Amino acid sequence: MSLLAIILVVVSAFLHAGWNLLSKSNTASGPAFFLSSATAAALLLSPFLVWYCNTVGLAVMPTKFWYLLVISGIAQMIYLLGLGFAYKQADIGVVYPIARALPVLMVGVVTVLLGYSLTAYAWFGFLLITIGCLFVPLESFSQLNVRNYAHLGVVWAVIAAIGTAGYSVVDKEALLILDQTFHSQVSDVSSAIFYLGLQFWSISLCFVIYLTLSKSWVDIVEAWQIRRSTTIAGIMMSTTYGLVLLAMTMTENVSYVVALRQLSIVIGMVLGVVFLFERLLLTRVVGSVMILLGLVLVALR
Repeated sequence: MSLLAIILVVVSAFLHAGWNLLSKSNTASGPAFFLSSATAAALLLSPFLVWYCNTVGLAVMPTKFWYLLVISGIAQMIYLLGLGFAYKQADIGVVYPIARALPVLMVGVVTVLLGYSLTAYAWFGFLLITIGCLFVPLESFSQLNVRNYAHLGVVWAVIAAIGTAGYSVVDKEALLILDQTFHSQVSDVSSAIFYLGLQFWSISLCFVIYLTLSKSWVDIVEAWQIRRSTTIAGIMMSTTYGLVLLAMTMTENVSYVVALRQLSIVIGMVLGVVFLFERLLLTRVVGSVMILLGLVLVALR
């Protein structure tokens, strides 16, 4: 990864931890919060979408791109729903590391299957991050057994992790299509912002369909009622992932970007202790240190 890509991902990690703190502290339902914030981000990005479409034209857009966009929206919804439900069951210091760290190994395996290569240093870094993730939820090291992970909060966190792995791989492929199709007309930055806007519209539409099929009318009404307070979260969400998408355009293997994003785990733990008064335990400190060491190995691979 280039130095600029690393800086972009580090900045996004701080923003990511910040909006997760807002999500944890909000009193609305998870689906309502994420529908409202995603729609706010989509609306704010819409003027740029109009400009991009007028500049390049969409008639030549490959059909595969639209399929990837839909898949990404569904995967993002799975991630957000899993995260929202997990936060109702457990501390942010427990949920956040699992939801963010497990995709590191998942994406690593998928990228290798797609033909990308990973160094031994990178794999060792991925392993350290994952082990650190297992330590963070514990109150003591003697509790390291399967039973302590067998609760609903962890289940939803794992579901969120699967969603993260899915949209990370899909988004990289979608950005490659945009680069190959419109590279001579627009910059990588413009394509990343364009894809970001479409993705948030896809997320919003997926949530509307999900809530409609489940007849969760209360959540839809609540999403409208909290639209002002969730606009800030929407801005933070879109800025966060916009930086990640831009970093993806500068990196060949998306697994490195996914791994470096896990700096937000440590940031999230600190914010949870400082602002939500969650306990700072030795296991969480050791786990966070292992995560940091793993990130250093990945960055210096």
